[in-house]
Amino acid sequence: MRVLVVGAIQGGTAPLCGPLQKAFADAGQESDCLDFSPHSEEFLRLQFSGDEERTYRFHLDIRLELLEKIRRFEPELVFGIAQSPLHDPEILGALRKAGIKLAFWFVEDYRAFDYWKRICHLFDRFFAIQKEPFSRLGNFHYLPPACDPDSCDLPAAERDIAVSFVGAPYPNRVNFFARLNCAGFRIFGEGWSACGNPCVEVGNRRLSAREARSVYARSRINLNLHSETDPVGFGGDFVNPRTFELAGMGAFQLTNMRKHLPLHFDPADEVIALSRWEDMKAAVEYFLKHPQEAEEIAARAKARAMRDHTLRQRAEEVLNFFM
Repeated sequence: MRVLVVGAIQGGTAPLCGPLQKAFADAGQESDCLDFSPHSEEFLRLQFSGDEERTYRFHLDIRLELLEKIRRFEPELVFGIAQSPLHDPEILGALRKAGIKLAFWFVEDYRAFDYWKRICHLFDRFFAIQKEPFSRLGNFHYLPPACDPDSCDLPAAERDIAVSFVGAPYPNRVNFFARLNCAGFRIFGEGWSACGNPCVEVGNRRLSAREARSVYARSRINLNLHSETDPVGFGGDFVNPRTFELAGMGAFQLTNMRKHLPLHFDPADEVIALSRWEDMKAAVEYFLKHPQEAEEIAARAKARAMRDHTLRQRAEEVLNFFM
């Protein structure tokens, strides 16, 4: 099957385009990808510019680039990733009339991004990392994130960061991290400069995927606090991509307990998941004093990720619906 992966313009899913294309190739398909991430800076400049003419021209150019790629590659399946520009009803309708199958992977929290409501019905299969509210859709299938073995295969690094967090300053993170009294805690991510936390090391930009993996590899403890708009929110359902990436790298992590986590990892033996912030703070203190135990847990998480949670396995799961 000829599979075209359409990548995101910006956001955390942008680095998925190339690895996902390779995953379909490794699964035995003829695959190609259309990476829109080089347009991210222009997209962000225009987003709040008020320049309607330039914005219109930008989106027109994006559509033309997509159509030209489809014309040249002649895919049988077009697979869109969250925040990709694969959402024009007219284009999607024309592709389906031409016999091209359409799929979309919504690697987002539906509570934070609601654009799925406008596009979910336009695809033959709509994949998401949450089960609700999507289970009522006739074309829905639960598809959790995964790790990319190639990106995870990094040389051993010195663990010179005690505790780290990489990501955006959602209200729950701002609240809880202000209460973490831990020497050596370092925060990396766009938007943190305005939050007043003295532990911020890089707070004015998003780390590249390579930079983020370097921080993960150098950290004795990676805090993986899932995003919540509620400042005291500590629960939730979906398991974020960082969980799988950290596991695939063999990087030790502490995360907050998620409803779907036990489907993928043992929350006491592979990925340590806590139900309260006070427990997470205590776990930070404990594992800083017991690094060998942390390394053993991370090794088990890596083995599980490589066995059950690679992008190739996700690609194969997608292909089961179209082959």
